[in-house]
Amino acid sequence: MTIPDPMTPADCDLRGLEYMPLLGQRLFGSEFDAMASDSEWRAGVTLWWAAWTQCPAGSVPDDDTALCRLADLGRDLKTWKKLRARALHGFVKCSDGRLYHPTLAQQALVAWDKRVKERERKAQWRAKKLGQEASTDGDVPRDTTRTEPGQDADVPADVTRRDVTGRDDSKKKKNSVADATAPSASKSDPPPDPAAAAETHLWDTGKRFLQTRGVPKTRAGSMLGLWKGKHGTAAVIEALGVAQVEPDLVDPIPFIERVLQRRSGNSSGGDGWSIGGTRMSSPC
Repeated sequence: MTIPDPMTPADCDLRGLEYMPLLGQRLFGSEFDAMASDSEWRAGVTLWWAAWTQCPAGSVPDDDTALCRLADLGRDLKTWKKLRARALHGFVKCSDGRLYHPTLAQQALVAWDKRVKERERKAQWRAKKLGQEASTDGDVPRDTTRTEPGQDADVPADVTRRDVTGRDDSKKKKNSVADATAPSASKSDPPPDPAAAAETHLWDTGKRFLQTRGVPKTRAGSMLGLWKGKHGTAAVIEALGVAQVEPDLVDPIPFIERVLQRRSGNSSGGDGWSIGGTRMSSPC
């Protein structure tokens, strides 16, 4: 009998991905569901989650001591050996010596492909951003000292304001003339509008963030307008902030909508709101 090759690549690592597709239609119509006892069923499903978080994903080691622990049975090898055959239903030993579950491996490949593409997209975005910063800075090296830029071009300024050696007073005189002739910021100038500033921040930051997550520009604008009209500028800015720190966020629109719904649901009072656990119910 030919031993199959591993069903997922050696670097297929889904650790940190807090959800696993259950495929309920296949599970509850399977021979495993029909034949397994309660203890066997629990041990089997627990091993599926263990396999999902192993590396390579979709596999477990072919070792009874390790499997007993991964099945949440601790060191109870006697119980494990009674449950082993049914709990490992569907697992196949491959040429690397590990046990792979074909259905789990198939879903792991889908999730791994998404993770790899998302990492590549982020790397390209960072490289592009660094390239833009480099082109803006030109050939002038970034000043890593804690000095201020001086009047004399690249010469660091004297932070104590004591050393005036080498300063060109003619520049100071020219600047004084320019300041005297330039229209002053009169009292008639309106003060900055906080609401307008928040609005500008929402559109600039929101569009940029959504586009970096793969949302087309027109859809990003329409979604921001929809959220702003329904929940207000401040709520949308706050939800965007939550999304920006969420690791491995692939599809930001449903995530932000859940945050806004959770926030509006708790806006009448209580001890605040949180989004803990929302990703665990996300589809793969």
